[in-house]
Amino acid sequence: MGSLRSLFKGGLLMLVSMFVLMATPLSAAPAPEQKTEASSEYKVELQRNRDYACTQCHKDNKDGMHGTHAKAINPNTALPVTCTNCHGNISPDHRDGVADAMRFNKDTFPVDKQNQVCMSCHQPEKLRTALWAHDVHILKTSCASCHQLHPSVDPVKGLDQKGQIKLCVDCHSQQQLQKEQLLQKGKKTS
Repeated sequence: MGSLRSLFKGGLLMLVSMFVLMATPLSAAPAPEQKTEASSEYKVELQRNRDYACTQCHKDNKDGMHGTHAKAINPNTALPVTCTNCHGNISPDHRDGVADAMRFNKDTFPVDKQNQVCMSCHQPEKLRTALWAHDVHILKTSCASCHQLHPSVDPVKGLDQKGQIKLCVDCHSQQQLQKEQLLQKGKKTS
């Protein structure tokens, strides 16, 4: 009877101990969040480079993005712009050449799909105000036809009016030449 009473007391003591431990918060474990002074909300800080997986293969961008996009904040997430914001999430077959990453100024994706990516952050009204050509070309020409996205300086940004006109003339001269060549080929086959 004494041993039965001892077992009962030991079991009861163990149950009470487990209950107390489960009800008590663990204050010794450090929280991964940091409380900001400006607000009472917690903010999680990312510890690794968001573009690390991309830059392992795309060595030309191993230092990350350059230029305006390197310093930009995505207005949709309030976080720095990353490779996947523009190029999308890739599939496991990406290394085998599957066309799953958005490619700009290539025939892989139609112009409207390419420009939708740009318009997810850039507002058409602001672009129209900056230069009328944005409004005229938005449906027929990809943004990457004029803008370079990864260099430290986009050569088109900051062009004066003379430079903008030269850009228009250069591009439209090439289009005119291509059109004439197609017409000449058409006459030869007739």
